[in-house]
Order: sequence, then C-alpha cells, then structure tokens
Amino acid sequence: MKLDLFSFIDETMAYYKSKSAIYQYAEGKLNQFFSDEFLNGEDPVISLRSRIKAEDSLKEKLIRNQFYLQYEAGKDAISHLTDLIGITMQCRFIRNEDQLYKTLFNKFTRMKGTPYFVANHDSDIFIDLSVFQPQIQRNGFTIYRIDGYYTFNDEIIRFELQIKSLVHAFWSEIEHEVVYKNPDFILYDQFNKDMLGAIRDNLDVVDRQLEIMYDEISHQSKQTQIGMDEVGFKQFVARSINELVNRKMRESVGFTSDFKKCSAMIAQYVYVRDFINGEHNKERMMDYLETLNMLATSKLDLSEEIHLEREHQTDDEFCRIFANYWQEQLNSNFQWHIFFAMLFSIQPGSNIDDFTDFCIIIKRLLIEPNWYRNTFKQFDDDKALAIQNELELVLANALIAIDDIEIVHEDKVYLCMQTFRYYVTQLENEYDDYKEFIEYYDKNKLELARLITDHFH
Repeated sequence: MKLDLFSFIDETMAYYKSKSAIYQYAEGKLNQFFSDEFLNGEDPVISLRSRIKAEDSLKEKLIRNQFYLQYEAGKDAISHLTDLIGITMQCRFIRNEDQLYKTLFNKFTRMKGTPYFVANHDSDIFIDLSVFQPQIQRNGFTIYRIDGYYTFNDEIIRFELQIKSLVHAFWSEIEHEVVYKNPDFILYDQFNKDMLGAIRDNLDVVDRQLEIMYDEISHQSKQTQIGMDEVGFKQFVARSINELVNRKMRESVGFTSDFKKCSAMIAQYVYVRDFINGEHNKERMMDYLETLNMLATSKLDLSEEIHLEREHQTDDEFCRIFANYWQEQLNSNFQWHIFFAMLFSIQPGSNIDDFTDFCIIIKRLLIEPNWYRNTFKQFDDDKALAIQNELELVLANALIAIDDIEIVHEDKVYLCMQTFRYYVTQLENEYDDYKEFIEYYDKNKLELARLITDHFH
C-alpha cells in the first residue's frame, strides 16, 4: 500500500495536468502584459523569460516543502504554489534591478485592504508590492522576487516575478545547477559558502566593469554619424591617423614615436576645415575613409623631404609668424616633419594650400574671431584694432619661442586660448583711459607672454 504522501502527489499531479491548458493561457497573458509594458525600448529590460513549473520540479517541491502535511487536497496545494508560473525580467546591470522594481509602482495601483496592486492595463493581474525588496534568500544573497496572481474565471493562478541582472541570472544558474540541484553528497561548510560568496562578489565587480564599458560604447554609438558629432569624428580620425603614422614610420624609418596628441590636432583641423559647417558631411566622411584606406596600403616614405609648391603668402601677420617658423622646421625637425607629412597626406589639395589653411585654423583655435573683433570697444576703432593686432602677435611670438611641437597639442592650444581670452578680458575691464592703457602696455604684454609660456614648463 502506498504512503499517503504519494497518493497526495498523484492527486496533485492529476489536477495539475487537468489545468495545463489554463496555465498555458495564463502564462501567455502574463508574457504579453510584461512584454508590452517593459520591452518597449524605454526600460532597461533586455529579455523576458517565462515557464510553467515542470512536473518533476513540482513533485520535488511538494515533498521538500511538505505540502502533503499542510493541505488535504491537491487543488489546495496548487492554489498556494507561489511559483506555479515563473516570470523573469532580465536587465543589463545590477543597478537596473532596483530601477525596474520601482517602475512597477507606476504600472500597478494599490487595492484597498490588501497588499496587492492591480495592473493598470490588465485587471486580471495582481502583484504584492508590500514586501520589502530585495529579499534575503536562504543562502544570504538578495533577490528581487515578487509574488503575484492571475485571475481566470474566478480561479487564482499564482506566479512569481523575478528581476535579475545579467550577472545575477548567471549566478542563479551556477547556484541552482552546482549546489541546489546536485544530487551528490556535499558538505556545504563555511569554506564552500565563502567560495560561493567570493564568486558572487567577483560577478558584482564584473557587472560594474561591464556597465562602464557599455556606457562608453553607448556614448560612442551616439556619435556614429561621423561629422555630425565633433567628439566622435575627431576620435575616429585621430585614431586612424595615429595607427597610420606608426605603420608608415616603422616601414620607412624603422621606429615609431608617440603621435597621439598630434593626431588629435590634425583631426581637429580636419573637423574645423571640412565638417564644422555640417554640409554634405556623410559624403566627406566617405572621402576620408577612402583616403585613409588608400594611405594604409600605399607607399608613404616619411624619410623624404617635404616641399611646398610655391612661396607662402599672407596679409595676416599672426599667420606669417607661424608660417615662417614651420617652413624652417619642415625638414629639419623630425616631429614637425612627420606632423606636416601626415597633414598633407590626408588632404586632397596642394601642400601649400593645406599649409595656408592650417595657419588660419590654428589662429581660429587660439583666438575666437567673433569675440576678439569686439574687444576694446571703449577705444576708437583704429586704436582697438591696433591693440588687437599687437596682442595676437604677442601670443604668436610667445608660442614660437617655445620651439616645441607641444604648441599644437590640443590640450595646450585650449589652455592658451583660455589664457589669452581671460587676459584680454582683464585688460578690457581694467582700462577705460587709452593713455593709461599705453602706459602699462609693455608690462602687460610681457605678462601675457609669461602666462602663455608657463603652460609649457
């Protein structure tokens, strides 16, 4: 004769099988609801999984939780099975778990007199949001586990909603299969507990690392329309130029040097010259892709001299100072030689045209033209123009005196731009009388030159 336990299990399983169609229907409705509410691209849910408790798992739970002692009928046992249907919302990162839990309060409304909340868009779905989350499991770890039920023709079908990040879902699989479901005898001592705890802690670290990486990739993906976004475009071009320089230097001279900051400045130059107006940027980007690909496979001998097709000419004294300096350095200073060799290589025009454009753009990066032309308005136009011309020459000569390729590194250019603007604004605010301005003019020019020079020591 069978034990009453097994008779109870047989009765419960028979009832369970008789209701399988209803359970499948309820699972489908729950799936549809949570998919509609959370798989909308706005919430951080990346997948939704559901299952109806398998027969073997149900039998095991009936025995393990001693349902045969608590309930007389199999129907009662099933009606109190909190995870008859399981719904798991999987999110990317641990911090998303709490975000999703809090979102539930916006999608469900509390029912008076009960701990349950009813779904705003489906009056047959209820969840218990009165229990503090996350809950502490028997193993000491936390989990977002929310009880709920679905009503079908006055019948209550219970389900369990879990919210898990990628690493916590992975951890659950490890624990479930390695520890919980392992039929072999294992002494679950403090050592094993500590080891599992260490694995969990390491997964938390991995989660944070993945989140940092994801945020960085997301930031970059928002900039995929190269040319439409300054940062994304410059990073792409700078990286390509730096890789190209290293390859071509190794091929032509047998060694490489740190060209990252110079690559960034060339990328800035290309952006200002060809992309900042926002016209036909996609077409221009394709042109640069083709040029960079062509240069990668073509011969580019960085040991050869650079020649300008004609003499550089300009009416701008600031540009003339830089042009004269760079022409002296083109084939005598290897760093400047590499810099201009790459600058000229990625541009389709003549060397002299690119050289002239670079002189103009360096000035624009150091001195914002719209701001500068409106300075010293307390003096008449001729005097204001004379002051502007002289101060910009102080800046140019101070930079040339540095005699280092650092003067075109993007961070240094930005610092010099800020310093120049700050000091000019300070002079504007300090002097209303032109005679007084002239009295201290030489001293102030020396101070400006010193401030610029200090950025390079």
